[in-house]
Amino acid sequence: MLNKVRNSLYEKTKGLSFAGILINAVLIILALILSAEIIFSMRYTGIYVVNISMTPTLTGANVIGYDSAGRPIADTSGDYIYIRTGAKPAYGDIVVVNRPAEGDNIIKRAVAFGGDRVRFTDGWLYVNGERQEEPYISDEYRTAPNNMYYNYPSNGEEFHTVEEGCVFLLGDNRKYSDDSRRYGDYKISDVLGVVPKWSVKCKKFTTAMHAF
Repeated sequence: MLNKVRNSLYEKTKGLSFAGILINAVLIILALILSAEIIFSMRYTGIYVVNISMTPTLTGANVIGYDSAGRPIADTSGDYIYIRTGAKPAYGDIVVVNRPAEGDNIIKRAVAFGGDRVRFTDGWLYVNGERQEEPYISDEYRTAPNNMYYNYPSNGEEFHTVEEGCVFLLGDNRKYSDDSRRYGDYKISDVLGVVPKWSVKCKKFTTAMHAF
């Protein structure tokens, strides 16, 4: 019985032309690529980075105008990166957050969460009394003397306590970033997703591919 099955398969294979085999192989490869793309799009979404608040980690596109709702219109000179939608942020993660009141999204770094105590002294970030080294930020962006938030809080309090269920966000370009130092804590529920480390590492490639 086994020999009959083998002979049958051999006869079918022998009857296929090279062109037929090639077509079948191409169709299988295309089906695999399409499946992978569908799965990827279900987990990740791509965005252009706008403005300079995440310099030097990410390059932001230039704002060339504003729409009727007051939202910025940017060119395509910024980095194109991916975010893992629905992912919960951890300390140091770059996140994209929705701002319902302003009707836009922002991209910042999560540095503290509910119950954490945050302060700046001479431009250095302290969380729960410990100075954060933040290797992704150079002194040029961290301790610029004309940074309006060189010391924070500025209301006489020793530190700011992050509200429960919230996250404290900062731009890597501390001199030119409107973030939690100005607008306060952001709700965790408004976090749209987290930028994975591989997306930051591959930003030149993904930006070039998207522009192409």
